Amino acid sequence: MRHLLLFDRIRAYSRGAKNTVQTVIRRFRVLVYIAVSLPLVILAWEAYLHLKFRTVIMVDGQRLTVKSRPQTVQQLLAEHGVRLGDKDIIDPLPTSAVPRGGAIRITRVSEKVAEENEILPFKILWQKKMTDNLRDVELQKGISRKKVRQIKVVAHDGVEAKRTVLKEREIKKTNYRLALLDKDGCIESIYDLSRCKKIRMIATAYYPGDPLCWKDGTETCLGMKMQRGIVAVDPRIIPMRTRVYVSGYGYGFAADTGSAIKHKRIDLGVNNNEEEKPWMHRPVTVYILERAKTW
Repeated sequence: MRHLLLFDRIRAYSRGAKNTVQTVIRRFRVLVYIAVSLPLVILAWEAYLHLKFRTVIMVDGQRLTVKSRPQTVQQLLAEHGVRLGDKDIIDPLPTSAVPRGGAIRITRVSEKVAEENEILPFKILWQKKMTDNLRDVELQKGISRKKVRQIKVVAHDGVEAKRTVLKEREIKKTNYRLALLDKDGCIESIYDLSRCKKIRMIATAYYPGDPLCWKDGTETCLGMKMQRGIVAVDPRIIPMRTRVYVSGYGYGFAADTGSAIKHKRIDLGVNNNEEEKPWMHRPVTVYILERAKTW
């Protein structure tokens, strides 16, 4: 007796008188399962073989998948043109066998020597408060300190991994600073006179009511009231509205000019003609602090 079962265009035959319909269906199911599973098994096997005989090289932010054979890591890298630095980290080691189906990770190691500066607090030796000119200021003498370190920085793939101090020294320098004080006597700003531009100039003086000055010296060319601390300059040398410090005189604000004040000449505002006399063509050092809207 012969039984024929048609299912999804697949014919399953069963011969023999003893075969029942249920037996044929069971055998048919087995054939269908094998027919469906076999391609998946073949694909999985091919994928396994593909991965087994290929290795991933991770270097410089890239993933390179390459065919591998029995050889060392160093040989495989040389074969694919991967150059190694003397300090690069290779995992696994270059002399190890190539991990088939695995990965080789290369970490680029770079080293550089740099200099690092740390500014230490200013140590005041003495200080003098001056209240005569425009606003309160404080002249300070002290020691500027700076710590200089020579460090070695180690980076892994461009990211800092370690730093080591090779040398360290402290630099000390005696200098002067000028601190501007607010109405409460607190420091508003500080100028390091050693870093300010210095100009050697010839100083004269004028005072409110000076008959030789414009409007008798009672008002500046900027419309400000003439008083001690106001200085007249050549704007080509020192711009208007510039804060200055004059040796032997103190704090000043450039707010005036004059026909006789040319080039490296500065006219210092004083209180009266008695204060004017010591300033007749006297050499001074002028420190340029900064330009500002007001003193």
